[in-house]
Amino acid sequence: MWLFFLIPAVTELFGEHPTLLRLVATLVGLALFIGVYMWATWNNVVNLTAPSSPARRTQISVWLPIVVLTVLSLVLVPGNGKDWADLFILTGAYVAGRLPTVQAALAIGVLVLLTIVGIRLTDPNWYDVAAPVTVVTVVGVVVMSMVRTVTTGLQLRAARGEIARLAVTTERLRIARDLHDLLGHNLSLIALKSELAGRLVKVSPERAAVEIGDIENVARTTLQQVREAVAAYRQPTLSGELHAAQEILAAAGIAYRFEGDESMVGTLPTAIEAVLSWAVREGVTNVIRHSRAHQCTIRVARDKHNVSVEIVDDGVGVPPVSDVPQPVAESSGSTGNGGHGIRGLTERVEALGGQCEVWTPVGGGFRLAVSVPLAQGNLNTGTTGNSAASPAPRVPTAPLERTNSSGERSK
Repeated sequence: MWLFFLIPAVTELFGEHPTLLRLVATLVGLALFIGVYMWATWNNVVNLTAPSSPARRTQISVWLPIVVLTVLSLVLVPGNGKDWADLFILTGAYVAGRLPTVQAALAIGVLVLLTIVGIRLTDPNWYDVAAPVTVVTVVGVVVMSMVRTVTTGLQLRAARGEIARLAVTTERLRIARDLHDLLGHNLSLIALKSELAGRLVKVSPERAAVEIGDIENVARTTLQQVREAVAAYRQPTLSGELHAAQEILAAAGIAYRFEGDESMVGTLPTAIEAVLSWAVREGVTNVIRHSRAHQCTIRVARDKHNVSVEIVDDGVGVPPVSDVPQPVAESSGSTGNGGHGIRGLTERVEALGGQCEVWTPVGGGFRLAVSVPLAQGNLNTGTTGNSAASPAPRVPTAPLERTNSSGERSK
């Protein structure tokens, strides 16, 4: 867009009726200048609007056009008059669009000095220097502003695209985690009750019919929970999960023991209760699937600053390594090293500033411990990974069964 500045220079050249040699040499130099300027400017536009293009931006490709344009300007201006100082305007426009802001500003300053030198070699009058110097400076500032505006717009557009991509990825991970937590427990219960019903069909048909009815109820409940999860992501309750744990452990023939204050279970803030509920669900599911345990104990404790849930079994767990709790990412938990369930639970707990620990004591068994600070209790916004709308309504349940011997469960 700055090529129109060359019109007065070309008009002056033909108006002076120069010699043929001077005319040819000047036109060849001018053609070379315009060719380099157009080629370099086009590459600059490509690099500016398509940063991911395969065009290579080496130091030579950046500075070689600047040097060529500057040298041609210094050669053509002294030999043809002050109107040819407009060549420095085009050089300044390219420099301002190609170099970073600080380097471009310094380069424009150098071009201003060269413009003064080139004009003074042709015309000793200082008042003829003001207009070209002003135009070189103004054009440089305008081009730098235009380029920075375009660059900022492209960066903002790329940032918005990246934010949208990360939001989609996070939502997918959250949905996958929630469905794992929601379906894993109930499907395990259905599988266990189906096996039990199959063994009881010939021995005790009445008991088998009861188990089949339970399977139907669990399946219907699971379907309803999935619908709620798709609609608004259901928030579990700690009381409900404890009673569900008692039921599924009984179906698996594992003795169940609860240690804690029953009256405290229903008084926790919604966000904390949801996290602890997922912890109970995940821990009991892993006990059923992997531990081959005979007894499982669930402890719920609360002090002035924290509330915690601990799920302990006496099964085979994993090969004992230490009595010291290990970070989940480094432990081989019951869901496998870095399993989806433990990872999802850890994300929920960390979202409330808590800790999730999984370890295998030297004496055997396996432990899952979750501790959440009560100071986070006012964050009832579903930050636990279930961006559920509202907590599920509490359903009255029977008192928690504190102890159950293996013999009673066998019977």
